Amino acid sequence: MTDAKPQFIDPPGLWKSPRYTQVVVANGFAFIAGQTAFDTQGNVVGVGDFRAQAEQTCRNLRVALHAVGAQPGDIVKVTNYIVDRANLPVLVEVRKAILGELRPASTLVVAALAREELLVEIEAIVALPNAAS
Repeated sequence: MTDAKPQFIDPPGLWKSPRYTQVVVANGFAFIAGQTAFDTQGNVVGVGDFRAQAEQTCRNLRVALHAVGAQPGDIVKVTNYIVDRANLPVLVEVRKAILGELRPASTLVVAALAREELLVEIEAIVALPNAAS
């Protein structure tokens, strides 16, 4: 176990929230905050369009991964939040197209999100490839 303090990162290319950090690196892991369909200005991309929101969410997840030198295959756990279970097949399709054959431990939650216009959110835990074992 290392005594290094956590690093709090707001990568370029992601919206910078005044309330939370997008990525926290600690003890060989990166904890990626729930990514949604926000653009870099904090505007929702694809209001009312689940596919467009899922695509933006997955692109944002890739930006967060890149910021810590990781790839989708380094993700060890994801939590997927959607507001309508009927959209699950689209989420699976989009996630596969953008993130590849990702098969980490996974949780699906069907619930309301922080803003009414948001339809999907994905958070991830990443084992950093360059972390000391």
